[in-house]
Order: sequence, then C-alpha cells, then structure tokens
Amino acid sequence: METFWKRISGRFDKCFVDLELGKMNGCMHKELILLAFEKGMMSLEEKGVPAPSKSAIAELLSEHIDVEYNFQFGERRLRDYYNAALKEEEIEIKQQAVRDGLSHYLGYKSFEDWLLKTIRLKKIDEEDSKGTESHLYFILQFLRRNKTTLYIAMSGLIIFLIINSINTERWMMWEGNQFVEAEFDGRKIESGQLFMFNETQMNRFKRVEPNCDTKFFNADGKAQLWYGKNSKGVLEYFTELGKHPETGKSLRPITKYMIKKYICDGKNGSENGKTNS
Repeated sequence: METFWKRISGRFDKCFVDLELGKMNGCMHKELILLAFEKGMMSLEEKGVPAPSKSAIAELLSEHIDVEYNFQFGERRLRDYYNAALKEEEIEIKQQAVRDGLSHYLGYKSFEDWLLKTIRLKKIDEEDSKGTESHLYFILQFLRRNKTTLYIAMSGLIIFLIINSINTERWMMWEGNQFVEAEFDGRKIESGQLFMFNETQMNRFKRVEPNCDTKFFNADGKAQLWYGKNSKGVLEYFTELGKHPETGKSLRPITKYMIKKYICDGKNGSENGKTNS
C-alpha cells in the first residue's frame, strides 16, 4: 500500500496548505476519488478485464459502499465525481458513508483514518526528500571530482563483464532432431545457428515424425505437437512450443485439420508439406 501511495504522492502538495481535519476539504475529496478509481482499475485488470471502463470501476465502488456501509450510491454519481476530479475541479463528497466507503476500499478504517495517515506519509516523504537531496549533492560532487578515474574504471569493468560472460555462458545449436550443447562461435551467432543455452529446450524440444497413433492433445484438449515449415518449405513437427530452429518463425499448435490432411490421410503431404496452413 505504501508503494501505491508514493506513486501519486506528488499530487497532494497543494492539498496540505490549509488542511484541517475537522473540516471538509474539496481537494482531498478529489484525491480520494482519483485513488479509489485507480485502485479499482488495477483490481479489474488483475481479474482479467482489459481496459476497464469508468462505469465498470464506478459499479465496483458503488457495490463496495453498499455492502460495507449499507448505503446505496449510484455508479453514475461516482463517475461524475471522477470526471470532475480529472478536470482538476474541486469536489465535495457530502455523504459520510461514501467518504468512508472509498477510504475503506483503499485499505483504511474511515475517511479520517485515511486523512491522518496521508498527512503522516506526506511528512515522511518530505523528510526523506531532504535526506535524498543531501546525499545526491554529495554524489554529484564526488562524480565531478573523479569523472576521469570513474570513466576508466567503468570501461574496464564493462570489458571484463563482456569477456567473462562469453567465457562462462553456455550455448547450444540445432543438430539433427534436437538441440545439443556447443562451444561459443561468433560466426555461428551471426548466421543464427548458435543460441543461448536453454535447459527446457535441450530436454523437451525435439523434431518428430507423427503418425495417426501419436497423442496430439492432452486430457484438456491442448496441443502437444507444433508444426512449421523448414527453409525448403517442408512441414516439420516438434514436441514443444517455440520457433523453428532453421527459419526462426513461430511454430503453430497442431489442429485436427492438419492431422487429417497431412498426417493420417495425406502422408505425401506430410512429407512434402506444400501448404499455406
């Protein structure tokens, strides 16, 4: 929750100039509605809703207020508050249940609890900012005085890391029907023959020649075989999802159509693979 607040804490600067806890504050109401809608959007996206609409988010907040505070407040009115807040207009949420409901949705006991903790967080941020500025000044001064030495040291470090990475990294290449481990060769990397070592592909990515008895799908109906054309345009079949080791093109999951036409009823097709599928 603290990280969530720090992402938007900069928006509060002008809200604390004349803030009094015992008094309604339109600026804080605006921030409250913006935060609630932002969290609602994130919540819906996590549930798999792509680009949630304002109405969907408002409906989520309205339902929360109704369930937690037994207070009905229409999603349209919440949406109006939100649109006004986006335009930097001051708003006043007069209903205590709505203020408390939105604050509760953000993880606080009440609107007052949200205000108190927001002020406390603001003060902590200001203190941290002062300390950060002091450290930043010291670092900048150090960099100015030692920039030549640092440049030489960084260049040496980069060269060392590159050489060390090449010497310690593992590599693999396609050979026959599977990947095999290989030594580093710059020319093979340029020609696309050498790949970074991948244990899963080494162990599970194989080229096979299926027949009608092959198990093409698992119990859930998901493909267990993938196909693609080689550099000569011939269809080939593989045991894992990935890219064709010769062409670099993504493989496609097997389908009943492909099985029937090119594996079971069309053996010549599976050998020649001349298809646009």
